[in-house]
Amino acid sequence: MNRKKGLALYELISANKPVGKPLGSERSNPEQEQDEHLERNVLTPGRSVRMSIGTIGVILAVSVALLVISYTMGFRRGSAIAREDYGNRLFEEVVTPAQTEVKNLNSSLKLPETPQKQPQAIAEPTVWGVVESDPRVKGSNYFTLIVTSKVGAMQLASFCREKGLETYAFSGDNTQFYRVIVLPGSVNRNDAIAADVRSRIYAIGDEWAKTKIGRGSDLKDAYQSLYN
Repeated sequence: MNRKKGLALYELISANKPVGKPLGSERSNPEQEQDEHLERNVLTPGRSVRMSIGTIGVILAVSVALLVISYTMGFRRGSAIAREDYGNRLFEEVVTPAQTEVKNLNSSLKLPETPQKQPQAIAEPTVWGVVESDPRVKGSNYFTLIVTSKVGAMQLASFCREKGLETYAFSGDNTQFYRVIVLPGSVNRNDAIAADVRSRIYAIGDEWAKTKIGRGSDLKDAYQSLYN
């Protein structure tokens, strides 16, 4: 009996059944997916970038604001430096001519040399009498400086004599008080002699007032009286 040659039944079933992928190949590779995302996010030459109109407007607004702020700050700083430099140059221009004029004026003007005053020594009196005496002459007017105790009168008379003013201290009707008078006397109360004596009394009185024993008295209350 002749046997028909051909494919077996299981071979025919295997040939019609689609060949499936291996079980392990159906799962995705994480490293491959990560590489695909990385390539999609990296900017490469020739690759287009999609941006919305709102995003472009925000970028332009921020850029314009930064430019305006930078320009404003630079302008203010430049203006401040320019004003300071101008003020310094103006001050130098004003001060330099003034100093030059002062120097020229000082060099052209020669002040006369003032002779130094030599201290004048008070001439020792040759005809003055004893301080505690009364040399008055009747019919003449004499300045009375003070009427006080003997100690005070002698102190004032001695001080005036040291300053070149002829003074005497003596007791009056009441022996408890002493009177200090100034010579020379004058017949007329308003003559040149009286005026000279008065001015000398006032000058010495200013010095007497500054002393401790003077107690602020400047002898401005000195008065003339006629001796009879």
